[in-house]
Amino acid sequence: MKKQLSGDIKLLKAERMRALDGRAINEIGIPGAVLMEEAGRGAVRLLDAAGWLENLDDEILLFAGKGNNGGDAFVVARVLFLAGYFRIKVALLAPGAGLSGDAKINHDAFVNLGGEVLELLDEESWLKLKSTMPSSKLIVDGLLGTGLKSAVRGLYAEVIAAINEFSGPVLALDIPSGLDADSGLPLGDAVRATATATFAFGKPGLFVAPGCEYSGQVEIVDIGIPQNWAVEEKDSIQLLTADFCRKLLPETAVLGNIHKGSRGHLLTFAGSPGKSGAGLLAAGAALHCGCGLSSLALPQTLAGQLEGRNPALMLLPLPEAAPGLIRELSGAELKEICSGKTALAIGPGLGLNEAAAALVKTLLHESSLPVVLDADALTLLAENPDIIPKNRPQTILTPHPGEMARLLKCKTADIQNRRLAAAAELAADLGVYVVLKGAATVIAAPDGALSINSSGNSLLATAGSGDILTGIIGSFLAQGLLSLPAAQAGVFLHGMIADKLMAAGFRYGVTAVELERVLPETLSMLMAGDSE
Repeated sequence: MKKQLSGDIKLLKAERMRALDGRAINEIGIPGAVLMEEAGRGAVRLLDAAGWLENLDDEILLFAGKGNNGGDAFVVARVLFLAGYFRIKVALLAPGAGLSGDAKINHDAFVNLGGEVLELLDEESWLKLKSTMPSSKLIVDGLLGTGLKSAVRGLYAEVIAAINEFSGPVLALDIPSGLDADSGLPLGDAVRATATATFAFGKPGLFVAPGCEYSGQVEIVDIGIPQNWAVEEKDSIQLLTADFCRKLLPETAVLGNIHKGSRGHLLTFAGSPGKSGAGLLAAGAALHCGCGLSSLALPQTLAGQLEGRNPALMLLPLPEAAPGLIRELSGAELKEICSGKTALAIGPGLGLNEAAAALVKTLLHESSLPVVLDADALTLLAENPDIIPKNRPQTILTPHPGEMARLLKCKTADIQNRRLAAAAELAADLGVYVVLKGAATVIAAPDGALSINSSGNSLLATAGSGDILTGIIGSFLAQGLLSLPAAQAGVFLHGMIADKLMAAGFRYGVTAVELERVLPETLSMLMAGDSE
């Protein structure tokens, strides 16, 4: 399990990162070589903390390109060399004489100390080095930086493939070579790093899928650029961490002398024949997340079958057209049902018939309550776009990639290849908040603001996990949070449950029931500042 990053972390796209580099050089007067020195030394500190090197005669292989990423590698090589590691080789994929700027300064410094540089200028030199790679204790990747925009080809592609066959630890400098810093997509192929030392600020591509699968454990290295500059960047992306999300939790979670009515009342519309458990999970999770009251509205027949399954829940039987299938309800009937509630959750196991579609449409058009839509409600929306009024306030959609593809009329693979852009597109089109679920869940606001979640793992890939998330977000809405903080805190807490279970040794067989059961303890941990 990855170690969680701490603090309020803003992620910057490559273009803005280069702009802030230039600003530090021109406005503050920090030479580029100093920034590079701080980057390399920070990477060495990460190596020391990881404990990958045990003896001074450990063989270390660094790969360097012709740009500043290669310059970072030469700093790392020099610092390690001066620390006493004498079996260091830097493989340079360019003529040393052709280097310029800060990269040349650090290349020359390493060479002048007596460091060994192997110039890989032809197939013969590469094959000779490749045969010796298995003897290395560590590989450092300084081939390609954040400026890469085209597919990796030729020798660079061969080297990346060989690095990915290496059995030992691999440290990437700034970003794994071949990975797009903004989208997280591998450009042809990319280094699969054990860890990444990224410099000054995090980059979105390190944290959004699939980039998070290439970056390993990410550490952000301070190189002397003021951290508040990232806050000033209007296009920065929020990384959800425990420190950030703790501050978003409802006040009712920490106040004393309150009663259940002060904690809000969530009304969940869910359940159809064969799918009644989805509503139980969502409405139950809402209570475990601090909601004072939670009601589950579902067809009368199903309500009778579920009576007593969760004694803390209130069941609202809905009139039926046939056993287990609701009939169409008027606006007046739904207004009465929603009376006294503070938020709605609609969709888990709801069904896809005409009555369900009419229910969703009437609720969204005639109720002003905050709402989270999931599962069948999203499928109905994809089939009937007029179900939801454009720019409806306090509205959250929580699609998985398949549902997102239906909403945007494209293929699921297209969504996975542009998760940030896809979430932003749907949020802007509908004027709502979008939670695009999956590895590194993405949250998009109607104004273009983006967040990427840093918690969670494969234990969430189980039936009913999304229903738990719906209940968590709905609970936060019912307790008074606005849509964006409710989505951010809900997504992080949901992932934190899985992290807690994995830290306890669970790897397989976890169901949504266990996720719900651990929710109160996990929420308490988040409140207390204990995220490990």
